[in-house]
Parts: sequence; structure tokens; C-alpha cells
Amino acid sequence: MPIFEYECCQCGEQFEKLVFKSDENVDCPKCKSRDVAKMMSVCGFKSGGDKGAASSRMGSGASSCAGCSGGSCSSCH
Repeated sequence: MPIFEYECCQCGEQFEKLVFKSDENVDCPKCKSRDVAKMMSVCGFKSGGDKGAASSRMGSGASSCAGCSGGSCSSCH
């Protein structure tokens, strides 16, 4: 699903929006402004071959996977 993260340039509200067309207007749910910026999304992925493995997330600038004590993903995978 094409869900994008945005931040309103007027009030600072951060929100997610399901957007079907690239030219679709996006309004801030708090102040209704159309002056919004698309944020860098966090990638979610599942690690390990086990069905019970928890999902790990890595955000921009993160040095390691959440919940992992390794210094980088190369030490985990």
C-alpha cells in the first residue's frame, strides 16, 4: 500500500497518508494546510527464518537495528 509520512510546514504535525496518485493533494489533518513535506520513511523488515521472529526497524541515521546490540546490520546478518 502506498502510505507516505508527511510533516506540515505550518504547524509541525507529523502524519501518515494513503496516497494513490502522485499528484494527489495532501492536507494536514490538524490545520488543513497543503504546505506539507514528505518525510523519509522508516523501512520495516523481518529478519531471521523463524516465523516467530520479530520485525526490526532501521531509521535514517540509525547505526544498528532496533532491539539489536550489534554495531551494524553487517554484524547481525
